[in-house]
Amino acid sequence: MRKRMLATITGCAALGLAGVALASGGQGGAGAASRLDDGKDLLPQARITEQQAISAARGAATGALDEVDLEHRKGTLVFNVDVGSSDVKVDATTGTIVAVDHDD
Repeated sequence: MRKRMLATITGCAALGLAGVALASGGQGGAGAASRLDDGKDLLPQARITEQQAISAARGAATGALDEVDLEHRKGTLVFNVDVGSSDVKVDATTGTIVAVDHDD
């Protein structure tokens, strides 16, 4: 009886984790698909992850997520995240929003 109950609880927990992964778009883990286009060679210098930069950018602009670049802007390494009609620049060290440029 205990083995059956333990198996049921374990199965429910696994299904719950799978649901959370699907609800979050399946991203954020080690196998998450990268949207990084330019600047892959700069990744070792970044202190935040691409996914953290995307989360910060989505808090500053709305719309569909497009590509992500890692580049220097005014001496600061930034993730340039295209969200909707905005280019959101996220400091690659602190995760703070540096600028939001709106496309015309």
